[in-house]
Amino acid sequence: MDTMNEQEYCKKVQEVFEFLLSSSCNIHDDTLYHKLLDSLNGKMITSEFAESCGVIDFLQRAGNNTDISPDTLVFAVQLVEKLVSKLELPGIHLDTMSVLIETVALRTSVDNLSVFCALFTTLKTILQCPCIKEFCLNIDFQDILKKSFDILKEERSIFLSRAVSEFICSLFSSKMAESQEAKKLLKELQTIIVNFDRDGSQRVLSPSTLCSLRVLEKAPHLFNDSFAEILDVLIILMKIGSTQSSTTAARCLHSLCLQCQDRAKSGRVKSLVTEAIETVDIVKGLHIAKVLYPLQLLERSSLENIILKPLQMLDKTNHSPAMHSSLPAVSLSLTIVNDCNIQKLEVCKCVAEVLKMTENRHDDFTGSGCNSFTGSSKLQIKCLDYLGSYTSKEVMLSVISSISNIVSYTTEHMIYGKCLQCLCQLLPEVLCSSCYSSETSTVRSDLSKIKESVQRNFCSVEWEFRDTSCEFVRNLMDKHKDKEGVIQWMLDSRFHVFACQAVGDGESYVRATSLSTLQTVLLSSYRTNLLQDMNTTIDEIISQILDVCKTDSEAFPRRSAARLLHHCLLDLSYLLHPESIQCIAQCFSTSLPSDFDWEVKLIVVEFWCAILKRCFDADLDKETSNQPLGIVVSLDCLKNEKDGKRGYVSISSAINVLLKLSCDYDPSVSERVCQELCWICETLEKFVLKISSATNDDNRSDWCMCAHCSQLITELLNRMTEGKEKTRNDSVFKTDYDSNAVSLLDDILLLDRSHDNNDEDNAIDCY
Repeated sequence: MDTMNEQEYCKKVQEVFEFLLSSSCNIHDDTLYHKLLDSLNGKMITSEFAESCGVIDFLQRAGNNTDISPDTLVFAVQLVEKLVSKLELPGIHLDTMSVLIETVALRTSVDNLSVFCALFTTLKTILQCPCIKEFCLNIDFQDILKKSFDILKEERSIFLSRAVSEFICSLFSSKMAESQEAKKLLKELQTIIVNFDRDGSQRVLSPSTLCSLRVLEKAPHLFNDSFAEILDVLIILMKIGSTQSSTTAARCLHSLCLQCQDRAKSGRVKSLVTEAIETVDIVKGLHIAKVLYPLQLLERSSLENIILKPLQMLDKTNHSPAMHSSLPAVSLSLTIVNDCNIQKLEVCKCVAEVLKMTENRHDDFTGSGCNSFTGSSKLQIKCLDYLGSYTSKEVMLSVISSISNIVSYTTEHMIYGKCLQCLCQLLPEVLCSSCYSSETSTVRSDLSKIKESVQRNFCSVEWEFRDTSCEFVRNLMDKHKDKEGVIQWMLDSRFHVFACQAVGDGESYVRATSLSTLQTVLLSSYRTNLLQDMNTTIDEIISQILDVCKTDSEAFPRRSAARLLHHCLLDLSYLLHPESIQCIAQCFSTSLPSDFDWEVKLIVVEFWCAILKRCFDADLDKETSNQPLGIVVSLDCLKNEKDGKRGYVSISSAINVLLKLSCDYDPSVSERVCQELCWICETLEKFVLKISSATNDDNRSDWCMCAHCSQLITELLNRMTEGKEKTRNDSVFKTDYDSNAVSLLDDILLLDRSHDNNDEDNAIDCY
C-alpha cells in the first residue's frame, strides 16, 4: 500500500469508526462487522499504523460511550482480541484495551449475552498471549473472575456458560495460573467438587459444577491435595449421575489417575471403580468402560467383559429371554468395540453373530424367527465396519453368508455399500480358502448370490445402488490389482463391463463414478479384457469421453472425463492413434479451459504442467527423450508439417492455455497458474540460455530450433514474465473487498443516513 492509498484508507477507517460510535449507527447485516474485522486484522501490521487509523482512539471512546450499540461493542471487544494476539503493543495501547475490557466486564448488563460471549472468548485468547501479565496490570482481575463465576451460578445461557467455562479452563494453563486471584478461584472450584450433593438428587450437573470438573479434567495436577475426597465424589457421580454426568466423572477420573499414578494403583481405587461399574445399568457402564479402557486402572479383560456383555447376552442358550440385551446396549457395545479397536476372536464371533441376527431372511417377513435386531441398519453398519477391518478365519464364511443375504434384500444403499466394502476386504482370503474349492461348502453359492445382486443393482431404479456398484469395481481394481484370483472373479462376473457402460447413465454422479472406474481399468494390465468384452477399441472410448467433456451438462462427469483423458495421454499415448492424441490436446486447449467449473480448469492446469515437465525432463535427460508422446515447440512449424508429424502436443499450446487461465475469474485457478508459471519461467530461461550459448555441434536439444520456433520460445518467455508480474501486482486471487479494502468502508458509510437526508438512492443491499 503506497503513501497515497495508505492515507485514503486511514481516513476512511476513521470515518467508519465515527459512524460506529454514533447513535445513528444501525447495521442490520452483521456480516459487515465480520468483514470489517477481517479487513482490519489483515491491514494492521504495526501498532503505529493501528494508531494512525484511529483504532486506539476508537477503542478508548467505545469504553466511555454509553450509547454505543451492542453489535459495535461486540466488534470493539473482538478487535481487541485480534490486535493483542497479533501485534507487539506498547504499554499505553495495552492500557487502553484493558480499560475497555474491564468496563465491558464490570459495567455492562449481563443481559447483553452476545457482548459477554465475545468478552470471555476474547479473554480466553488474551490469557495465552505473552503480554497477559502486563495486560492485567490495569484491570481488577479479581472482580472479573468473580463476575465470571457468578454468571455460571446464574445459569443464564448455555452459550454464555460455555464461553465462561472455556475462559476459566484456559486460565489454569496460562501465566496467570500462579496469581493469587487464580488460586482463590481454584479453592472455590475444589470446594464445589468436594461438597457435591451426595444425596442422589443432583443427577444433572450445574454449569458451575461442570466447569469445576472440566478444570479438573484439563489440569488434574492442581487437585493433588484433594485426591481422596475428589475420588469419592467422582465414584458417587458415576453411580447416581445421568449418563452424561457419569461419563464426565469417568473422564475426570481418567485424568486424575494419570496424574497420580501411584495412588491410582491402590486396591481401594480399583475396588471403588469396579463397584461403581457393577452398580450402574448396562448402558451407563458401557460409557464408563469406554473412557477407562485406555487406562491401566482395571484389567483389560475386566473392561472387555463389561463392553462385550450386551453381545454375549445374545446367546439364548446361556441366558433366559429376560436377560436378552436391548438394541441401544448392543449398538453402544459395537460402537465401543470399533472405537477402541478391540480385535480379538471372541469379539469377532460376537459381532458376526449380531450381523447374522440382522439379516433380512425370508422367514423374518412372515414373523417366523423374527427378532428386534432384524433389518436394523444401525447395527449392520457397525458390524460391517468392524468386520471390514478385522475378521478371523473362524467366522469368515459366516460373514460372507450374512453379506449375501443382506445385499439380496436390503433397500438401503448405505448398507449395500458397507457390505461391498467388507466383501472387498475378505474376498482374497475367501477365494484362496479350501472351503471355496470344496463342493460341499456354501461359500460358492453365497458368492454367486452376491454376484447376482451386484449385477442386478447395476440396473437398479435408485441411482445410489448403481453408483455403489461402479465404486465396488474400482475398489477391487485399486486394492487387489496384483491378486489374480480376485480380478478373475470380477472379470467372470463382467462387473467391469457393466460399470464402464454406465458412462451414459442418466444420473451425473453415476456417470462420474463410471468414468473413474473406466480410468482405473484402462490404466491396469487388464484393459485388454475390457476392450475385448466390450467389443471396442481404446480410440473409440477416447472419442466417447471427449463428447462427455464437450457436451455433459454436469460438472462431476466432466471432471472425471478430464482426469481420464489426462492420464490416458500421459500413460497410454503409445496405444492411441495420432488423431486421438491430437483431439485430446485440442480439447485441453479449447473447450476445457473455458469450462464453467473451476475444478475442471485445475485439471487442465495439471495436464499442461505435466506435459511441460515431461518436455523439459526429456530435453535434459537423453534417456527419457525417446517417448511415444511427441512434444514440439509449435504445431505451425513448417518442418513438422514437412515431416508429417501428427498426434503431437506443443509447448506453445501449453503456455498459451496457462497464460489464459492466469487471468481466470476464479481465484483458485489463477493462483495455481501463477505458482506454476514461476518454475516454468525459470526452466525456460535456463533452456534459452543453454541454446543461445551452444554451438551447432554441442546443442543437445531435441526441440526444433528453426527461426520460427526460436522466435516463438522467446516470445512465450516474455509473455510469461509479463503475465507473472501482472498477476502478482493485480492481486487477482482476492475478493473485491480483499483487493480494495476501501470499497468495504464505502459500503458501510453508505448506511450512515445522518448526512444524506434519507436519500434512498444511497441504500445498498447487504446480501
